[in-house]
Amino acid sequence: MTAGNKRSWKPKWGRAMLLMGLSAVSWTDLGRGLSALAQGLQATHSINYSVRLSANSEGRAPLDVTMTATLPSGYRAAWDFGDGQQGAGAAVQHTYYHAGNYTISTQILDGQGRLVGTATGQLDVQSSGAERAEMTLLLGSGELRVSAAGSVVYAPGTPRFQVDGREVGPKAVALAAGPHRVTVRVPGSSGMLERSLTFTMAPLGGSVPFDAEVLRLTNRARQRGWNCATQREGGPALPPLARNAQLDLAATAQSAGMALAGYFDHQSALDGSTPSRRIHATGMKPRSNAENIAAGQTSPEEVVDSWLHSPGHCHNIMGEFSLIGLSYVTRPGTKYKTYWTQVFAQL
Repeated sequence: MTAGNKRSWKPKWGRAMLLMGLSAVSWTDLGRGLSALAQGLQATHSINYSVRLSANSEGRAPLDVTMTATLPSGYRAAWDFGDGQQGAGAAVQHTYYHAGNYTISTQILDGQGRLVGTATGQLDVQSSGAERAEMTLLLGSGELRVSAAGSVVYAPGTPRFQVDGREVGPKAVALAAGPHRVTVRVPGSSGMLERSLTFTMAPLGGSVPFDAEVLRLTNRARQRGWNCATQREGGPALPPLARNAQLDLAATAQSAGMALAGYFDHQSALDGSTPSRRIHATGMKPRSNAENIAAGQTSPEEVVDSWLHSPGHCHNIMGEFSLIGLSYVTRPGTKYKTYWTQVFAQL
């Protein structure tokens, strides 16, 4: 599920804008009856077990599910995923490629392989509609990474990418200023799926000190307990956010995309990607995430102050996150000239 509150705001000191987006998805005991997996494992010898399932999506296929069992030393878990596949271990991951209702079961075995506990539950996986190829562009200054994040494919397979007719991998590709064409081809359950798009690269600026100062000011607000309701310090202090390289990629893709394509929105006008999709394109699959964007502000102090005095942005900064990605991008001659992005995540 995705929730978003979009706000535009023009401060008195000139043309600038803010927009916040929130996508907080964290499932425990997915589906109907999965609470049974966290119950009933009281078993023998007064040993307690706990089982947790989590997924980072809307419950739609293809659905990646992580199954975790907290067990005493020497015990192990055996899983039946309900789709003809099995797994073993205290923590396993499984992908459900098709919609349906699945019965998941787990068996807890002691050190001698004896069965000491079992539980079952139901998992509903919904369809994502027709198969389709999508791509997510992780843009940077003079470079590009391409991902198939956002594609709907009901079969395992490896996507292939082309930039200007040349095969490329997941690593960054250097791009000169000018037009470029990107193509993704993904093997689906009934054949190859393909999508292409074009965009124009241009020189982009930035500032490492500005990014560092945004981080410092953000963590200062958390440390001093900024209260989003009263818009003053003195509330409960929060731990600092740690900067994360993957989230930096997602943040840079958003700031660069806005600067290059002239849009101001959480959904990219270049590739249609959302904040969650850009994060997934980096390889990270957090339990929850959020994004703040702004345009037109000329300093870290100005943009962080703007975010802190806007309730939605403030709640992201003061949210239950542990990681952050940052990006300040400049492109003279565009409407706003400066573009700012914060991406938050909790693993």
